Amino acid sequence: MIAVRQKIKTRPKATGKQLSLFADNWEISGYRYSCYVTNLTLPPAEVWRLYRGRANCENRIKELKYDYGLDKMNEQSFDGTEATLILMKIAYNFMNLFKQLVIGGKMRNRLSTIRYKLLAIPSTIEKSGNGLIVTMALQMQRRAGIKKLWEAIDGSS
Repeated sequence: MIAVRQKIKTRPKATGKQLSLFADNWEISGYRYSCYVTNLTLPPAEVWRLYRGRANCENRIKELKYDYGLDKMNEQSFDGTEATLILMKIAYNFMNLFKQLVIGGKMRNRLSTIRYKLLAIPSTIEKSGNGLIVTMALQMQRRAGIKKLWEAIDGSS
């Protein structure tokens, strides 16, 4: 078992939070604590560095399970299940590419959020002269963000 103590002022973005259990004790307040149970024989600092890099994998699993339906992909045959899994991986990779190239930024939205904010907007496409006009049923405060995305798409081509 390896216990890690991090000073909050030194690493403000470190995972974990200050619990109220420690808030009134001046000797241990101001620190974040984490514990790793492992059978690795590496030095404690190396175990911490190794597991620190894996901290976000639970979020990816949750996203695949709930947003991409990975928990409901049981097909009648192995080949069908394999094909479904491959299509899910392709969809996941395309969506991640879309997030990197078009949405950008530090915010890591899940597919359900992107679906709500970007993909499920009632719209009509109308012909106007030589071009097309997309009319979106969108609140004014959200239109600026959508306009930036359209400009990012237009600028990337």
